[in-house]
Amino acid sequence: MKKRTKTKASQSNHFPKDFMTALRTAKQAGVPFVESAGIKNISNLRTTSKKIPFPWAMKAVGKKLLHKTDVGGVKLNIQNDTEAFAAFKFMKKIPGCEYVVVQPMKKGIEIIVGGKMDPQFGPTVLVGMGGIYTEVFKDSAVRIAPLSNTNMDEMISELKIYPILAGTRGQKSINFNDLKKILMGVSKLMSTRKIRELDLNPVIATVESVQAVDVRIIEGK
Repeated sequence: MKKRTKTKASQSNHFPKDFMTALRTAKQAGVPFVESAGIKNISNLRTTSKKIPFPWAMKAVGKKLLHKTDVGGVKLNIQNDTEAFAAFKFMKKIPGCEYVVVQPMKKGIEIIVGGKMDPQFGPTVLVGMGGIYTEVFKDSAVRIAPLSNTNMDEMISELKIYPILAGTRGQKSINFNDLKKILMGVSKLMSTRKIRELDLNPVIATVESVQAVDVRIIEGK
């Protein structure tokens, strides 16, 4: 079975689900996520600043906002209320911005987990090296859904970055149980829902936890 490094945006008339809606769908399937809040006004922002500790990542969200980084729709390392209010006001002026997502900054190893409805094999699940270098290193493994525990172990151990995930040079391993929860959640969604494509990138892996940060779901056959 041919490997793929990243699920690609659909070229048809199928559009991604709203971010917070997609997040809830993934969480209901058992995918652990970093704490996330959808902010529509300053009042929401003030409430969130009391719940989610700084520093933050802030992202503009909208159905027609496809390249948010290019228009200043992503701000990282927001340190306090003053910076948060300034970033929010700026993003709300971006054409197509419907609301702003706030998440705590989280450091760790970046992984991608995805799903795709393959025309030949049916629902498939991918795991690999994530972040901005996904396409460069092409380090990934794919299996047909639904996944078994053996499938998940095989996929993870096939990765070139597996020694890093397992802990090298005295480092501790990531939380593989959490990573398997994500794989199983994606497997469940791909097997039981009408989903064309699903991307969780990045997924941040640490000793304590493995949590998804971003999600994209395109529904349809």
